[in-house]
Formats: sequence, structure tokens, C-alpha cells
Amino acid sequence: MRRLKPSRRSILAAVAAGAATAAAGLSGPGAARSQAAVRPANASPQDRTRPVIFVVGDSTSSAYQQSERPRAGWGQALPLLLGPQAGVFDYAWSGASSKSFADAGLLDEVAAMLQPGDYLLISFGHNDEKVQDPARGTDPQTTFKEYLQKYIDSARVRGAKAVLVTPVERRRFSALGVAQDSHGAYPQAVRELAAATGTPLVDLTASSKDLWQKLGPEGTKSHFLYASPGHYPQYPEGVADNTHFQAEGALAVARLVASELQAQQAGPPGYFQHVDAQLDPLDGIHWPSERPIDKPVVLEVGAGSVFRTVQAAVDAVPAGSTHRTQIRIAPGTYRELIRVPANKPRISFIGLGERAEDVVLVYNNASGTPKPDGTGPYGTGGSASVRIDGPDFAAANLTFSNDFDEAANQEMKNRQAVALFLTGDRAVLRNVRCLGNQDTLLVDSPSRGVQSRFFFNHCYVEGDVDFIFGRGTAVFSGCEIRSLDRGSDSNNGYVSAGSLNIQIKHGYLFTGCRFVSDAAAGTVHLGRPWHPSGDVEAIAQVLIRDSWLGAHISGTPWTDMSGFSWQEARFHELNNNGPGSRVAPTRPQLDPALAGEYTLEAYLRGADGWAPQLAGTRADSTAAPSGA
Repeated sequence: MRRLKPSRRSILAAVAAGAATAAAGLSGPGAARSQAAVRPANASPQDRTRPVIFVVGDSTSSAYQQSERPRAGWGQALPLLLGPQAGVFDYAWSGASSKSFADAGLLDEVAAMLQPGDYLLISFGHNDEKVQDPARGTDPQTTFKEYLQKYIDSARVRGAKAVLVTPVERRRFSALGVAQDSHGAYPQAVRELAAATGTPLVDLTASSKDLWQKLGPEGTKSHFLYASPGHYPQYPEGVADNTHFQAEGALAVARLVASELQAQQAGPPGYFQHVDAQLDPLDGIHWPSERPIDKPVVLEVGAGSVFRTVQAAVDAVPAGSTHRTQIRIAPGTYRELIRVPANKPRISFIGLGERAEDVVLVYNNASGTPKPDGTGPYGTGGSASVRIDGPDFAAANLTFSNDFDEAANQEMKNRQAVALFLTGDRAVLRNVRCLGNQDTLLVDSPSRGVQSRFFFNHCYVEGDVDFIFGRGTAVFSGCEIRSLDRGSDSNNGYVSAGSLNIQIKHGYLFTGCRFVSDAAAGTVHLGRPWHPSGDVEAIAQVLIRDSWLGAHISGTPWTDMSGFSWQEARFHELNNNGPGSRVAPTRPQLDPALAGEYTLEAYLRGADGWAPQLAGTRADSTAAPSGA
């Protein structure tokens, strides 16, 4: 296979619009980037109905990814202060100066997204001071002002409003506890340029220094990135950083920015509705799997593309990559076995059809199917059409299927046939279908007692016997769960067979889902407890809440399995409706006092605070504006 050489052309906006067709190269501080901005051919100024506050700057304002939580920039916290009228897009770049950001083509990319009524917050200085680095250093009275002028001009020519923001102060105190200046002549240069050009100014240097003085040397540690060893899993050895913020500090600085914009009437009028609100930034800030500035590599699969199979594209992904690889799959049926190993994180499968049905990843092995090498049958896990062991996997707009024909293989004893097998932590699946019969979807983890989390958002899963099973932690939000009709008038199967280790609190959550079927009324069970190899510590935990249950659900929806009583498992319902929903002694209801411990957020949070449900919401500063 020829060596891949992706282009360096930015595809951020095109990816967001679902229209990218070319590969994008990985890049970091100092790497060369294209000067050309990208706008899909069908984009227009009318594509957006609300203004966007764009943030450009350095690491103090930039967004950080989940692996760096609770580190955050003030631009990442800014959405928490807004009402619904406007959004924030944080395109700041760690390590950037006004010069390196523009020279890398990032200013052109932002300018291409600007529309009349938008705001461009411009905050540089920390890295302009590094005059020993010719790629970043600028002179405060000459090149620094010249580069900042380019940002102002880029906003004005597109009808957007530029706002200059002086650099936030570092945590620096004298021996007597007096907050110190740390940026030399650069803040004054910004003030002078603002006055000369009539550009609104947020003097964050002055306001942040006042705040640090008020908090003092010890009080500021809760705002800067200070943590003892083991406090956050992302920083097992602890951290002490006098430049960058943790969540509380990012929010505090965002409040300073918003307050000054309001006081000067320089920002969107009335848009900052929560400047003085009591907020929990650890729960409110969205940490994405990757920052928008870290553009993915895009690999295309389909007829006429470099890759004809999905597995070939997976094989081309380097092991241990810290960047996302988007494998974009053209409409069609791909009959192949697909394996994403544990050493290949951050892979996305994206179907390019209009519907999830347009891209189908399918195979037809069953547990009892003999392996070609004669070493025995595949077994249940080995039967999977697609297996994902790499963490931070994502899939959207496609179908996983196992079309093993049970009727044509009646002589086979073990006919479990898995469509999708997940073990890698932090997988997000949106608008995905999982099709099969027995054991359609295996949500598992690398080993007993280890938690892996999976978020299924507006997906479709169908099957008949134990068709959602395994020891993983899985949230199904707004999904359709279809039980196939096996033709019985008494037992048409079981939706779930959980095997969660007793030490893990959260197993399966179905919230806002619809359970549907053409099977006879009262013939389908919601679940039974699976104890693999008789494991007595595998105690299923399943909660079905705020969902609609069809008439096919049995009046006694939980049942025993392999000699283990369902009553020893952790099965509950809460606030369901529909003809298959009722309250009875055989249907344990979750104590309403515990409802707050069993929310979507609680299931996904884990030790590292993962919150994929915030992606694309008002809290997300990293979603490219629609129409961009």
C-alpha cells in the first residue's frame, strides 16, 4: 500500500457540514498550514440565525480536550455565561502568538466563518513576548500592532465587530504577596492600538491582576491549574501551573471578559445573562475529545477512493495517535470483518449517506461458525462483524449488522451472532443502527472490574435474545429498541443480559427510549442477569426511566438466567409510560430519592468527568458554527 500523504488543507468547516472530501493533515504549534480558508459550496450568510462570538488567542483562552480536564481556557467557559441568543466558537491555539496564528492560516480560516453581527475577541501577548522564537515573537510597538491590525481588518471587512483583549496576568506574586505584572509593554500596546483604531477594549491584564490580588497567593491556586497527586485522573502526579487555569479560574476570567463587554456596551446587548449566576464549571464546561484546532486526518472509503474497505483504512491509522482519524464511508454495503485494536484510539466511522441505512457494515459469522484455520468455532465475541477496542471511538449515520441466517443453520448449536462489540472506553454513537438476532450488541470492557462507557444517542437496536449484553456501562438516550418477533405466543426473548461487576455502580440506562415490537403482547422480557462462567460478582444493573414501553413487554419483565435469580440483580424502572408499563410487585421501581444518582450524566461521568452529552449544546465552545 502506498504511503499516505494527507494534505494540510483545513477541513474544519467542511467536516462540520458533512461535506469534506479531502484529507486533512495533523498539525501543531509551528507547523505550516494552508492560507486558504474552506467554505462549503452550499454555505451562505443566511445559514446561521444567531451571532457567534469567536475567540482567537493563545493557551489562556483556548479550549482543552477531555484528556486535560480540568484545564480550561476562558473562551471555553464563556458559553456558560450566555443566554440562547448567541453562541461561542473558541478557535484559540495553545502556544500561538498574533504572528504564528496568522502565519499558519488560522486567521484566514476564522475570517471565512465570520458573518455580519458576529464578534471576534482577539487576545494575544503571552507568546508574542518570546522574541527569541522568530516564528512567534513580535515587537510590541511594531509587528505586534501590525499583526493585531490584521485581525481587526479581517473582522470589519466581513461586518463583524472586533474586540481587543489584553493578555490575562499570570499567577505571580512578590515576597510580600503583591500581584505582579508579567507582560511588559504588550498590554499597553494593545491599549494604544484600541484607542488609535476605535476598537473596543477589554483590559483583562488589569482586571485579572486585581482579581489575583484580591484572592492572594493561596486563593489563586483554586483558579490556576493546581492539583495534588491523584486528585484528577488526568494528572496522576499532580500539577502546579502558574499560567493556565482549571475550571474555576477559566470561569472567573470569562466573567471578567463578559462584565467588561457589558460595561462598555461592546458585546452583544443582553446576551450575557448568567454573569452573576451560581455555576458549577466542572459540570458545565464541555471538554471535547479533541479541540477544533486539532484537525483530524480524513480517510475515505468507497469505490474510487484510496481505500476500498473499512479495515484497510483502519490498518492505515498509526498506533497511539493523539489526533482523531475520521474514516468517512461512502454509501454502500461493506461485507467484511472490521477490527479496531486497543492501540488505535480516536477513530471515527462516519457514514456519508442521507440515512443510517445507506452505509452498512456487515458480516455473517455466528458463535458456532468454524474458523477458516480449523482452530474451532469463533465463539460469541469472535462472531462480531465489527469489534472496537480502541478508546474514544465515534460512529455516526451508519449501520452495524450481523445477518447470520438462523433458519438456514438449525443444525448449529451456538447461533449467537454479534453485530457490534465494544470494549474501548468513551465511545459515542449517534444515529447508528445495530441489527441482528441473538446477541446483537455486546457492550463490554477490557477486563472484569474495569469500566468502559458508551453513549448511544438517537440510535436503533434490534434483536430477540439478550440482544444488548455485556459488562459495560451504556447509556441509550432517545433510542428505539426493537424486539423481533420469534413467532411465540409466550416468550419472544429478552432485551438485555447485563453482567456488570458488583464494584461498578452504573450499568445500562435507557432514558427517553421507545421499546417496540410486532411480537405478541406480554411475551418479551426487559432483561435477565448474565453471570459469565458463573461469576457471582457479575451483578447486572439496568434502569429504564422516562421511556415508552410497548404492549409486548411482559407484566413480569425481569427473569432468571442459568440458575441466578433476577431479584439478586439491580433491575429498576422509573417514570415510564405506554401499554407495557405498570407498577407491580414484580417490577421494582427506583426510589425517587435516588433518581439524581442514576442520571445520564452520572452513568457517563466516571472518574474523569466525561460528558459527551454536552457536545453541540449551548455549553459547547468547540462546535463549528452552522453554515461555516
